[in-house]
Amino acid sequence: MLVDGFGRQIRYLRISLTDKCNLRCRYCVPEEGVVIKPHIDLLTLEEVERTAAVLTGLGIEKIRFTGGEPLVRRGAVSVIRSVASLPSKPSVGLTTNGVLLNENLHDLMSCGLSGINISLDTLRDDVYGKITGFPVLPQVLSAVHACIDSGITLKINAVPMKGINEEDIPALAQFSRDNDMAVRFIELMPMGCASAFTGIPNDEVMKMLCDRFGSPAALTAVPEDGPASYVQFQGFKGRVGFISPLTHRFCGSCDRIRLTCDGRLKLCLASPVSLDLRSLLRSGASDEDIAAAVAGALKDKPAGHEFINKKCDQNMIGIGG
Repeated sequence: MLVDGFGRQIRYLRISLTDKCNLRCRYCVPEEGVVIKPHIDLLTLEEVERTAAVLTGLGIEKIRFTGGEPLVRRGAVSVIRSVASLPSKPSVGLTTNGVLLNENLHDLMSCGLSGINISLDTLRDDVYGKITGFPVLPQVLSAVHACIDSGITLKINAVPMKGINEEDIPALAQFSRDNDMAVRFIELMPMGCASAFTGIPNDEVMKMLCDRFGSPAALTAVPEDGPASYVQFQGFKGRVGFISPLTHRFCGSCDRIRLTCDGRLKLCLASPVSLDLRSLLRSGASDEDIAAAVAGALKDKPAGHEFINKKCDQNMIGIGG
C-alpha cells in the first residue's frame, strides 16, 4: 500500500504518454509553442508498462492515460491494452481531445477501458477554432456520438473561461440531458499560459445551470470519481459534475500521482517535487528498488497546492492533464 506523509493512501496514477498534441489549446500550449522532448527522453512503452506493473503491485487501483494527446503516440492502444491486462486488473481510462478517437475507438473498446473522457470547451465552430487553433469540432462531436452509441462510460470535460465560452455552459450540460453520461466543469488552474485567462468559479457555473434548468433534482454520489461532485437536474438522464480545485479545495483527500512522458513521477500537479523514475529504470534498478524509491518519495508529497498564493510556471502540456 502506498501512503504519503499525511496518511493519504495513493490509489490513482495518471500517465502522460506524450507531450505532443494535434491541437494548440490556448490555456495549455503557450503562443510561442513548446520545445518537444527528444524521443530518447520519453519513456518507452515497455518502461511505461513496467512502471504501471510495479505501482499496481503497490496498491494503485486506477490508471488514466493522458498527454499531450495520448492517441498521437504510436503504440498508445497497445500499451493501454497491456496495462489493462496486468494481473491486478486496474481500472484504466483515457483522456483525449477526441480528434483521433473515431479511428481508434473500436480497438480501444477491445482493451478493457473503464471509460473515456473527452475535453470539449465549446459547441461553436468559431470559438472552438479560437481556443484550439484548429477547425475540427465536427470530428470531435462525431467521436462524442460514437462513444455514446458504443455504450462506453463517457465524460465530457469543459473548462469555463470568462469572455470565451460562458454561453456554451448550458449547451454542454445538455449532453447529459438525453444521455446517461457526465458533463464536468473544471475550474481553470493558473498554470503557465493558463494564467493569462480568467476562469469561472464553479459556484457561478452552478448558478447559470440552475437559472436554465432549475434546482438539481438529486445529488449523485460517485466515490470512484475522485474530487468531482455531481448533481442531476430534473429530466436529465445523466449527471453534471464539478471539479473545483480553487473554490472547494480537495487536497486533503488527494489520492493521485502523475507520471510525465519523460519519466518524472510528480507528487502534486502544482509542485516541482518529483522522482526521476527514468534514470532508475535505465540504471538497472530492480522492481524492488523502484518500489522503495516511490514509497520514499511519497513522504514529500505536499499537503496541498499553492494556487491561491502563487502561480505554477509550468504549462499543463508538459505535465499531463
